Amino acid sequence: MIDVSVVWAVVAGALVVVALALVLLAVAVMRLAGDARRLVVSSDSLLSVVAVEVPPTLRHIRELSANLERLSGDLDPRLQRVDVLLDETEATLAVLRSSLEATEEIVRGPLDAVNNARRAARSIGDGIASGADRLLRRAGRSGTTVGQDETSGESDES
Repeated sequence: MIDVSVVWAVVAGALVVVALALVLLAVAVMRLAGDARRLVVSSDSLLSVVAVEVPPTLRHIRELSANLERLSGDLDPRLQRVDVLLDETEATLAVLRSSLEATEEIVRGPLDAVNNARRAARSIGDGIASGADRLLRRAGRSGTTVGQDETSGESDES
């Protein structure tokens, strides 16, 4: 059958393997404990920063919220005032346009009359000059001087 010494050798070998596993487990637990210690220290410093920074931040956020609420309450009346001012501006521009058109008509009326009078005077002057030119050409052909009657040869200036 199986010899007792073999059994003891197997048990001893198993104990060595178990002991080696326990040593490796102890090393792993020590590393884990070191990591846990560093994590605790880091989280402690982080929590102290949070404890210092969060209350002022929350206070600022509350103040900001109150300011935004106040601003939103003031915004509606201001927008209504701006809307009224824009309506008044549109009405003022319409009145200004109509005033400008009326002023233009007032200025253009006499200006058009002056321009029409100038054209009429120029037309009359051109007509007189054309008639005088025709008389001079006729007088040059007939041999009489300007101002003499063509039939008698006497002057009209007597």
